[in-house]
Amino acid sequence: MIDKWVSAYNPKLWKNLKEEIHRMLTSPSCMNQSFLDRSKDKHFQTSPTYSGLDLSLARQSFEKLVMQDVVFAEQAETAVLQLLPSVDMNPVGVEGLRIFLLLNELLHACIQKCRWQQSKRLADAVAATMQRLPNESVQILGEWWSSLSPSDMIRYVQVWKTAHSWIPIFKSVSCDAQARNVLLILQHMYYTNEINKKIPETTFCLELSQMFLKEDLKRWRTKSKLKNADDLPVILCKYPFVMDLKSKKLVFDMNSAFTQQAPPQMVFDFQYGWISQSKPKFFKLHLQRASLFKSTFRELAAAAHSDFKKPLVVHFDEDPNIKDVYKRDLFHHLFLKMVSEESGMFMLNDSKTLAWFPSNATEESKRNFFLFGLLCGLALYNQCIIHLPFPLVLFKKLLSLEPTLEDMKEFSPTVGLSLQTILNYEDDVLDNLYMDFWINWDGTYVDLDPQTPGKPLTSQNKKEFVEAYVNHAFNTSVESVFQEFKRGFFLVCEQDLVRLFRPEELQGVLVGQDVYDWEKFKQNTVYELEHVRHSTIKMFWEVFDELTEEQRKDFLRFLTGYRRAPILGIDQVKMKVQVKQIQSGTCNQHFPEALTCHSILYLPFYSTKEILRDRLTEALLADTEFTL
Repeated sequence: MIDKWVSAYNPKLWKNLKEEIHRMLTSPSCMNQSFLDRSKDKHFQTSPTYSGLDLSLARQSFEKLVMQDVVFAEQAETAVLQLLPSVDMNPVGVEGLRIFLLLNELLHACIQKCRWQQSKRLADAVAATMQRLPNESVQILGEWWSSLSPSDMIRYVQVWKTAHSWIPIFKSVSCDAQARNVLLILQHMYYTNEINKKIPETTFCLELSQMFLKEDLKRWRTKSKLKNADDLPVILCKYPFVMDLKSKKLVFDMNSAFTQQAPPQMVFDFQYGWISQSKPKFFKLHLQRASLFKSTFRELAAAAHSDFKKPLVVHFDEDPNIKDVYKRDLFHHLFLKMVSEESGMFMLNDSKTLAWFPSNATEESKRNFFLFGLLCGLALYNQCIIHLPFPLVLFKKLLSLEPTLEDMKEFSPTVGLSLQTILNYEDDVLDNLYMDFWINWDGTYVDLDPQTPGKPLTSQNKKEFVEAYVNHAFNTSVESVFQEFKRGFFLVCEQDLVRLFRPEELQGVLVGQDVYDWEKFKQNTVYELEHVRHSTIKMFWEVFDELTEEQRKDFLRFLTGYRRAPILGIDQVKMKVQVKQIQSGTCNQHFPEALTCHSILYLPFYSTKEILRDRLTEALLADTEFTL
C-alpha cells in the first residue's frame, strides 16, 4: 500500500490516496493489520512477551514513507497526530499496544531522513501519550522491547536520546513536560534493561554540557537545604542514569569546590547587629613523617567535624609552606601503610592482594575504622587517587547494594569456587557429603544458622547456605566496623552525589586504573614554545621510552603525585615541560623537579642523554622514599 502512496505523483489519483492515507494512519487497528508477522501465523502467538509484529517490514515501509514530502509532510504526519488521541489507554488485549512499537519505527525513519521538525512534533506527541498508559501496559511494552535484538534495542534508545537533544538546554527541565516525558521513557527502558543487561548501561547516557550540569547542581544544593522535593533538578535526583562517568565526576568535583568556597556565615551580635563571621580557610593537618600513622589519626580525631569540608592542607615536620605534593604524599604513604599486612588493621585474602574488614575488631579499634572511612572520604572529596586494594563489594555496600557470590569469587577465589561447586553438585552427591552450616571465616568458626544447630547442608538448602556464607563474610561479621567506616566516609562526601556512581565507577574514581597509554601521554605533553625542538626534549623521550613499566609509573607519581592513571584515562594528565632555571652550578649537576598540582616538569638542559638518564632515575628513586 505504501508503495502505491509514494509512487509517481498523479493529481488525478491524489484525492483518493489522501483519503486512504488518512483512513489507515488514523486507525490503530489498520496499522496493526498492516505489519503483522504472518510467517507461520506467528501473530496468533501475541502475548505480553511477544508483539506479533513484523518490525522489519514496518521499518522498510516507513523509510519509504518519509522519502516523499508531499505524502509524509502533508498527509501522514497529520494523520498520525490525529491517531494518538484515539489510542485506547486500557485495551482489552495486548494487541492494542502494538501501535507504540510501530510509532517508534516511524520516529526512527523520520530521524534517519533528518526530518527534524516533523520528528520533534511526533516525538512530543508519542511521549505524552505513553505517559497516560497504565503501569501494566508500560511493562508489556518493556517486555516487547527487551525481546528485540541488542542492536534494535539500542536503535529505540537512540530515538528518545535524539528527541531529548531537541529540548533547549537552558529550559528549566524540572518543569518542562516534554523533557520529563522523554526522560521517563528512557528511565523505563533503563530499568527494563537492568534485569538482563542486554545492552550497555552507557547506551542511555546523554551529552550534557558543563553549564547545564552546573545549573542543575546549583538547584540541587538549594533544594536540598529547603527540603522541597516539588522542583528537584532532573538529572541529579531523578535520572542519574543519563549521566556518563565524566559528567558524574564533574558534578561531584564542582560540588566540592562550591562547598570549599562557601561564603562566611552571618551571625547576630547584640552590640554590632548582623556581622560576617569568617571561617578558617583551610583544614590543616600538622603531621610528622616519622610517625605518619599516629600523627594523622591523632589530628583527625581532634579536628572539628565542620572542618572536614574545607580545602585540605598538609604540613610535615613544622614546614609552614603550603605544598600540594604534601597532601598527595600523605594519601600515598598513609594508605600503603594502613592496608599493609604489617599494620594488622585488615584481614587479607590468601594471595595477600585484597583487604577486607576484620570480623574480630575490638570496640577500641572501631574508632580507627571511622577515621579510615574519613580518610577515604577526604581523598575522594579532594580529588586524590589512593592505594585501596579492596574488592568491589566495598563500593557496592557504600551504595547500599547487596553482596553476591561473584564478590566472594573476587576476594577469595578458593572459597568462591567451593561455593559455586556446592551449587553445581548433583542432589545425590551433595546429600552424601555430610556437610553442615558451620564455616571458618577470618579464623573463627561460625554457625550460619544458630537457630538450628548442626543443620545439615542438603540439595534443598544449598542456595540458602551459599547466600548465608556470603552474607556473613561481607555483612554480618563486619556490620559494626563497616558502619563506622561508612559514617566517616559520608561525613565528608554528600551521599546523594556519591550514589550517582555505579560501584565500579566509584572504585575507579577513588583508586584510578592500572591502564597506561604512554603514547597518548606523550602526545598530550606541551612545551615552552622556544624549546619544543630542543635536543634535551628529544633525549628525555628517548630515555622515557627506555624506562621499565614500573619506572614509568614512578615517573607518573613524580609528576602528578599518583602512581595510577585517572579513571577517565591518562589523557587527563597533560604534562607541561619547562626549563629549570639554574641559579648556580651547571645544568648537569641538577635534578629534574615537578610541580604536581599542575603536572609541570622542570627539566635542566643536560649535555648528554646518559646524564639525563642518571639524574632522572635518581630523582624517581628519591621520590619513592618518604623522607625529608
